[in-house]
Amino acid sequence: MSGVVTGCVSATVTAVNPGFSSNYVEEWLRSWSIAFPVGFGLLLLISPFLKRTAETIVTRPNSTTGNSDTKP
Repeated sequence: MSGVVTGCVSATVTAVNPGFSSNYVEEWLRSWSIAFPVGFGLLLLISPFLKRTAETIVTRPNSTTGNSDTKP
């Protein structure tokens, strides 16, 4: 997944900044070869934190009040 995302982003940035030229593919591959390891490393480092955060947001806390109006 990080390969697809970094490939799309680097292709877009290469097209916007230097523009389309005769050596666009070479410039894009150079940009992607830098972006992919950075993106993959960040994915490995940050994904556990993001997973815990998402689980915290989605998970309901247990009700200890015994309120019968609360659905599980």
